[in-house]
Amino acid sequence: MRRTTLIDENGHLVTIKAPTDMPEGDRLESNHHDFLVDHWMDVAAASFYGFKRYGIGAVVVAEGDPADAPIDHPFGSRTLLYSRDQGAWLQERTADGLPEDWLDERMQTYDPNAEAVVIMHDGDGSVRVYAVEGDPKPETCFELVRGRNN
Repeated sequence: MRRTTLIDENGHLVTIKAPTDMPEGDRLESNHHDFLVDHWMDVAAASFYGFKRYGIGAVVVAEGDPADAPIDHPFGSRTLLYSRDQGAWLQERTADGLPEDWLDERMQTYDPNAEAVVIMHDGDGSVRVYAVEGDPKPETCFELVRGRNN
């Protein structure tokens, strides 16, 4: 498993783990890393809430079509979803090339209080998986994001 640790603009560490057989160092991975560092709190909050409500699963970060957005976006938009480990969304994507063994092992061993399993689903149909941990921890992120949205 490959591991990359990055620092966000507030000095918080975010560690991103990926399967060793996934493409490395390309533009897509760089974009994913940037997104995960910039949006760690939202991803962690979605993961924590999803686990508490639905059980084992992964946060799906789906690239949206800006044409479907209610306002004009000069940049791409993304949507956060939560897919249970045995959910239909994941079952369909494992047939499309998700690293099933790596993903299954992460689902069975990750600590939802410390990390999130994240699937980046891009507009071109490509799908990549990561295990992400960062500071603050997911439960704290959930409380902060919930407070921010009230």
